[in-house]
Amino acid sequence: MSNAIITFKIMPESPDVDLDAVKEQALKIASAQGAKGEMQAKIEPLAFGLKQLMLLAMFEVSDDVDFDTIAEKFVSIEGVQSAEVAQMDLAMG
Repeated sequence: MSNAIITFKIMPESPDVDLDAVKEQALKIASAQGAKGEMQAKIEPLAFGLKQLMLLAMFEVSDDVDFDTIAEKFVSIEGVQSAEVAQMDLAMG
């Protein structure tokens, strides 16, 4: 099986949302969904004071894994408006 590095874009409902708390919950969800190894989560400015959370995680690619379904789980976090797969790269090595 091969591995893929998935970048999820997680958007808050407003600029007032505590993205550090969202980040902690998102890391827990990714881990529970089978993320392998160390994950990275970055809070990046978007526009007009709004920020987004970019989460990078490695997953094993198989027929059982649906990355869009994992993204939907991030929406259950309080303060999250939407989440999507922003990028998918195959891991080499």
